[in-house]
Amino acid sequence: MVEQMERKRILKPTNDIVFQALFGRGRENITKAMLEDILKIKIHKIDLNKNKELLNDRKEQKNGRVDVRAVINDNIECDIEIQLVTHEMMIERFLYYWAKMYATNLKVGNEYGKLRKTISVIIVGEEIEQFKEIPKAHTKWQLRETEHRDIVLTENCEMNTIELPKAIQEYQNNKDDGMLQWMMFLENPENEEAFKIMEENEDIKAAKEELDKINQDEILWKEALDIEITRMDQAQFLYEAKRDGKLEGKLEVAKKMLERGIDIETIKEITGLSEDEINHLK
Repeated sequence: MVEQMERKRILKPTNDIVFQALFGRGRENITKAMLEDILKIKIHKIDLNKNKELLNDRKEQKNGRVDVRAVINDNIECDIEIQLVTHEMMIERFLYYWAKMYATNLKVGNEYGKLRKTISVIIVGEEIEQFKEIPKAHTKWQLRETEHRDIVLTENCEMNTIELPKAIQEYQNNKDDGMLQWMMFLENPENEEAFKIMEENEDIKAAKEELDKINQDEILWKEALDIEITRMDQAQFLYEAKRDGKLEGKLEVAKKMLERGIDIETIKEITGLSEDEINHLK
């Protein structure tokens, strides 16, 4: 009975708070191992001591916040995000966050040569509608010439998306792939298959041990639980917005979200309403 109660306490690493704690500052070895398996590059050095806030110079511009931000091998900017619920504007959001991170490399007075290669890694809990014709879980996006696809405009731009449902399916036929093993761990670290992976993969075993420590932190546990409840609320609101469709339905959904204290930017993403339309509901 005690063991069952303890297992109920386990929060998945796909929870924003848990993900940040597991792969953030102080967990360089774990984050390095996962990124090497995802990006298929050798990482000699990783620095997680980066500000996750993507701030703007002018207040009318939109700020952003990434889950985990790193500098790889001293010259590559990288952010890692977990996004469980999809919505219509998520591709635009991913591109905006990449652009903000790329731009923050350049300080006032610097030359353009100071800009660093910038890589985004976005792990998504649902299949992305725009990628429904792509069978593989991991997609890598760059700027290429439309006819001569082997010609890349610049190596500085790279966005990686990983759809968890597809990754879980792929794993069944490719159990030795390190990236897919990490996705199995993120999806459910208490799964029997995840424990089999840990018998062979020391890095994921270390991540599980760190996750167990995180789950014993009462303050972090409560914060993570709040995030989980908010995520479920947002999923319900998104369902209602899609179901109702019309403006009246979206306004009703937005009103419920405001009552729950959900921020305006999230409401805009889920409902498609403008900020003025949402403010009129207050």
